[in-house]
Amino acid sequence: MNQDSLLKKIEMDTAVSQNGLKRTFSPHIPAGILPISELKALLATLEEEGVEKVKLGGETVFVWPEGESAPPDIEQIIGFTGNNFAFGGVRPVRMCSAETFCKRNQNSVLQLALKLDKLYYGRTLETKVMIGVAGCQRSCSEPATKDIGIIGRPNGYDMLVGGNAGMKPKIAQKFHTAKSEQEVIDIVGKAIDYADIHCKKLLRLGAAIEKRGMDDFLDFVLERL
Repeated sequence: MNQDSLLKKIEMDTAVSQNGLKRTFSPHIPAGILPISELKALLATLEEEGVEKVKLGGETVFVWPEGESAPPDIEQIIGFTGNNFAFGGVRPVRMCSAETFCKRNQNSVLQLALKLDKLYYGRTLETKVMIGVAGCQRSCSEPATKDIGIIGRPNGYDMLVGGNAGMKPKIAQKFHTAKSEQEVIDIVGKAIDYADIHCKKLLRLGAAIEKRGMDDFLDFVLERL
């Protein structure tokens, strides 16, 4: 396909159908993991509902053909809530291949990522908070570009804060090594509380920490456990 044809195809594949309804739906799949049986059922149901193609990697997005749209009750039909891409709130937890799928992990992170997603995904905030969990320093889930990052280590979990991608990328900095999953969960909860208090409108967590100072953040998330 030449460049002109590709551009024309992209222009045609808009996210809105001719009737003004959305052509796409992104189901929330915690940590991106599904049993094969559930995946088969999901694909079969969406195919019946007219889905034409799917985008894999990051959030999974299903797309209806040009001129068609996702049913208004698609969440009830497939049994999955949809991802919310609005700016505010805690986004789905991003996880690497983890111990089930990769031999390089230095500490278990699969259940940790699932617990974090269950506890904090969807919490309403004025800012956006992204969480990345990786089982080793290869950091395949890119925790250093997330507001809150966790990296599995032989002696615990390195915790990072203040990263983001986007228009003005910023690398997170390590602020603590947690000894247990529960300690990670508690600190992440406190970090989100901190964002809820100090991050207004478009101010990300890293920018708020720069403004108030790292000691202020550490006093809040570590001293209050």
